[in-house]
Amino acid sequence: MNARFSSPLFSFPQTATHSGRYRRWSTALAAGAFLGLAGQSANGEIYTPTAQGIVLNYGHARIELAALTPDILRLSVGDATHPNALASTFLNLSPTNSTTSWQIKRWDGFIGIATPSAALLFDPSNGTWTLRQSDGTTLIPAHALFTDIPVDQDHWNLALGWEPQLAQKVYGSGNGVDHLQQNDGQAGVFNGRAVLPYYWSPAGYAALGVTVDDNHPARWSFTGTNTGVNWHFPGPRADLYLMPATSLKSAAQVYTELTGPAPVPPRWSFGYLQSRWGWTNQAEVENAVERFHDLKIPVDAFIFDFEWYTPKPDYELADAGENDFADFGWNTNLFAEFPAVIQKFKTGGVQVIPIRKPRLGDRDRLTQARQAGWDLRSQHYSQAPARDLAFQLPAVRAWYGEQSAGLFHLGFGGWWNDEGESTYTTYYYWNLAERSALDRNQPHQRLWTLNRAYSPGLQRLGAAMWTGDINSSWEVLAATPVNLLNAGLAGMPYGTCDIGGFFGRPSDELITRWMEAGVFFPLMRTHSEVHYPPHFPWLYGAEAATAITHAIEWRSRLIPYYYSLAHVTFATGLPLMRPLAMEFPHDPTVADRTDEWMMGPDLLVAPVLNPGGVRTVYLPAGDWYHFGSTNRETGGRSMTIQAALAETPAYVRAGSLIALGPVIQNVTQQPGGPLELQIYPGHDASLTLVEDDGLTDAYQHGQNRRTEFKWDDQHQQLQWQRSGEYDGPEVYRELHVVVWGSAGRREHQCPLTPANRIELQATNP
Repeated sequence: MNARFSSPLFSFPQTATHSGRYRRWSTALAAGAFLGLAGQSANGEIYTPTAQGIVLNYGHARIELAALTPDILRLSVGDATHPNALASTFLNLSPTNSTTSWQIKRWDGFIGIATPSAALLFDPSNGTWTLRQSDGTTLIPAHALFTDIPVDQDHWNLALGWEPQLAQKVYGSGNGVDHLQQNDGQAGVFNGRAVLPYYWSPAGYAALGVTVDDNHPARWSFTGTNTGVNWHFPGPRADLYLMPATSLKSAAQVYTELTGPAPVPPRWSFGYLQSRWGWTNQAEVENAVERFHDLKIPVDAFIFDFEWYTPKPDYELADAGENDFADFGWNTNLFAEFPAVIQKFKTGGVQVIPIRKPRLGDRDRLTQARQAGWDLRSQHYSQAPARDLAFQLPAVRAWYGEQSAGLFHLGFGGWWNDEGESTYTTYYYWNLAERSALDRNQPHQRLWTLNRAYSPGLQRLGAAMWTGDINSSWEVLAATPVNLLNAGLAGMPYGTCDIGGFFGRPSDELITRWMEAGVFFPLMRTHSEVHYPPHFPWLYGAEAATAITHAIEWRSRLIPYYYSLAHVTFATGLPLMRPLAMEFPHDPTVADRTDEWMMGPDLLVAPVLNPGGVRTVYLPAGDWYHFGSTNRETGGRSMTIQAALAETPAYVRAGSLIALGPVIQNVTQQPGGPLELQIYPGHDASLTLVEDDGLTDAYQHGQNRRTEFKWDDQHQQLQWQRSGEYDGPEVYRELHVVVWGSAGRREHQCPLTPANRIELQATNP
């Protein structure tokens, strides 16, 4: 098909709204070849209208072209059971209910639907299809839809055309590879890794595949012939969601609209999180918490492995379980009075997070579950672990919540969900069970869970992820940022790792550099395997301990900035931790760069990821300040630097505002002093500080405080305006302004009133 769109698309003739009909055929559609393939409806039309689009026939395939929103279109393929769209755990939007305005479009043999953003068109005479922007720009070139049409309809292979001049690289399919740019999407979940049936193409669109069974997801791959992408859909039906998106930012926004926004996590989760496997007694735990306080090292949570509920791991437990295994209790050998311990820690500002497994160990409960068909093997997952629960069953989720009620009333800050990779959706349904149980037992509290893998849509339940059971090595440290960046592009914005490595003992230098990098991960959490020492800051040499403490203090100070970014993530889908390719899409140098990244739009970090402290830093075009300094660099170049052990290279764009708090022991001490607003002049700048109670969902119902700061660079003037009525004890009431610039450091202190305007010309007040 060599015909071209005229521009604009909406000037095409033969147009009708979704409530109208075509009144005449185009010349191309009158061809007899069409009639043998597409057929006609009883009233002579060549399509059947649906609530969201139209259905056409091609051989024995029925093809629906539908619109959920102006930016989310659906290409569905099936047999006579179509056009009912597939339900999926991936989706936040209903696949069938939509009030989006769309029009029927026809062009040179193609017929389809158009929204104000794009047109999705199919030619029933030869099976080709195309996706175009509203201005006529090609997103997916005209291309044969099918690589084959199976007679038995147990799968569909859909083909997407590809512009030859575009490199065969896409973004966003998850953290299954060690590059930002990807060329294969074999969807699955693994230990610390997840691959999604999703990608964003530099051609200007994103795609998400949905199958009849989310546990058998679609997969995609390049053809290898510069002609396109093949999508394979197991099962008799296929839904391919197509989203025009000109950039990684717009892709994140529209993908979030389709799969759901990540709610703002509890504020404490942005602090330092200390995890370990191997606590031996209650006194050891209490002494560790006291040591953090005595050394004035900030810490917001202690995370517990197996020992909190069982004296030994259940890996060698018989398939039948054993009597009185503590599935929903705690290990009294470790904690005689666990409720009192939890409350003591919470009173001191330390959250308690216990690990959970997706299986049972108690013999009686296992017998009950198997008799009811509640275990995964009873649900035809023969390769699943013998004691794993089938959380996809509503009855299992309800029962699990009932059994867990006593745990929810203990006051845990969240849950650490491990080893749920037995099916693609186990983590989703497991989190759904926890969400429902929390709603029943602690209404309006935010759910926070840490999971070893994820699938599309999991983020909307309050889930975070970590990168699994990793080794302690420089190579793994260097690979960690790309894992977290890829997770963010795949819709999972809150990620972390076992800082220092799960297996092995890191050197002083390695643990220090890993901690420094962790300051700039969405979540900062250490962990270690039972046979290795815990990663406590004081267990390393004096120089390392000082540097690690300094890094954790910086994490504490950055909480106001990160927490405000989390509100941006909830509103837009943009992750906190962003590849440079997201912020600088026209700079080819950063297209696949992962050894440095952005936190939000303005803070560039380049931690040392190799021994010796020497590294190369690339700064994109523009002017950049050293974070917390008047030193300034010109961008568009690389430079080699030597970083001392306590130094983390970080840079701020000229024309930026960064909000910092004082160093506090944990977030329950917030505000703890004035908010420090750092101004990096050179251009006008703005920043919105968002404050709320940090624990409940009240922020979703207007209970927050938003302070919009604006910097007028020409007049060296800062002004702010506050909105929202929230006025809890943790909000900032004093403002300390620091301006970094050619005139040196300038400072100003004043009350953080609802509105004000201050001049910052003088060197110091």
